[in-house]
Amino acid sequence: MTTLSEAVGGPKRVIGGPFGSKLTTRDYTDAGIPVIRGGNMEVDGRWIGGEFAFVSEDKVARDLKTNLAHPGDIIVTQRGTLGQVSIVPDESRYSRFVISQSQMAISVDRTRIDRDYLYYFLRSPVFGDYSHTQTIQTGVPHINLGILRDTPLELRPLPEQRKLARVLGALDDQIELNRRMSATLEEMARALYRSWFVDFDPVHARALGQPPAHMDATTAALFPDSFRPDGLPKGWALRPFSDQIEIISGGTPKTNVPDYWGGEIPWYSVVDAPEPGAVFVLDTEKKLTSAGFKGCAAKMIVKGTTIISARGTIGKLAMAASDMVFNQSCYGLKGSRAHMAEFVYFSAVRAVNILQSMSHGSVFSTITRKTFDGLDIVYPPDNVLEEFARQSGLMLERTLEAQRESRTLAALRDSLLPRLMSGQLRIRDAEKQVEEVV
Repeated sequence: MTTLSEAVGGPKRVIGGPFGSKLTTRDYTDAGIPVIRGGNMEVDGRWIGGEFAFVSEDKVARDLKTNLAHPGDIIVTQRGTLGQVSIVPDESRYSRFVISQSQMAISVDRTRIDRDYLYYFLRSPVFGDYSHTQTIQTGVPHINLGILRDTPLELRPLPEQRKLARVLGALDDQIELNRRMSATLEEMARALYRSWFVDFDPVHARALGQPPAHMDATTAALFPDSFRPDGLPKGWALRPFSDQIEIISGGTPKTNVPDYWGGEIPWYSVVDAPEPGAVFVLDTEKKLTSAGFKGCAAKMIVKGTTIISARGTIGKLAMAASDMVFNQSCYGLKGSRAHMAEFVYFSAVRAVNILQSMSHGSVFSTITRKTFDGLDIVYPPDNVLEEFARQSGLMLERTLEAQRESRTLAALRDSLLPRLMSGQLRIRDAEKQVEEVV
């Protein structure tokens, strides 16, 4: 057994963020050196990602030279959402990153320890339990550099470390592949929505006497070949969002209903929102009993219903992957006609920024039913909606399958991780389990 700092090549390889006022939001710029903050952690699976804030080269040279991370480094959250661990991608477009006051960075000597092995150790219950016992409760609960550097670590032989990391990495690789595929499919479906219902590409093509691009003749015939004076396709209309979509309110179980948790009915709240890049909410942490549902003001929504957060963080979106209920901080959005589930979802995606700008509230930003009255969307014919549902639905169904597979893979990874790290499971046996699913 050794300490983490000894394993990675010395305490200077484990660094923290700047102290006090050395880095504040006033220092942020539009370009320069990116800053790794909590919102950049675990965005792209194992990797740092998302939108970065930046600081200038001068600021780094003056105050932040000792707070820099580089591609290949491991980042650990020390305050805020404890337990977050991410890696700066080796192929990052940036050569340097400033770590915030809430993060620490580890630069690994790869002749001593495998980087991915250390990453999985930091994700394991072994480190989680250790850091929990060492957490400083003064102010915001946190750990510090000393605690991270002194973490006890079993330093196995390098070949064994690499094998262990490869086993777990194979599962994460497939999860990340699924995530990228899902993001591509969703963007394709978004592009189809824009083409048909925003840019009216098929109508423009037909008005010019040309066949619409990438569209068969039967589908093209669903679209008119001219526009109204107001710029809408002939025969189409523009109607309020709330005229086309049933807005369903959420609710919470009444406390006088006994045993309302622990059932089989998924109960959604904003914390259950799918990870970035995912469309569907597959499951929820809490589940209602039938008695809890009967004592709840919320209605059951069916698979495909769009859920939108309406209080606090406005505009988080998800499609229900199964029948479920949700709390009062959200609305369910269901089309008033057949074949509207996909159209409603992508209409809501496009409308999020507008809805956010229309929110109000003295304590929490809020949108209400009346907010939707001020939002107009196109009203296409039923046969166009049906064809859009068929094409985009195939894409979204594949994303749902990928999300479900990724959840299974993540569960296997999380079950293997502690047993591999503790030596309870041989790497060879773990390899066999992984080969069966990857």
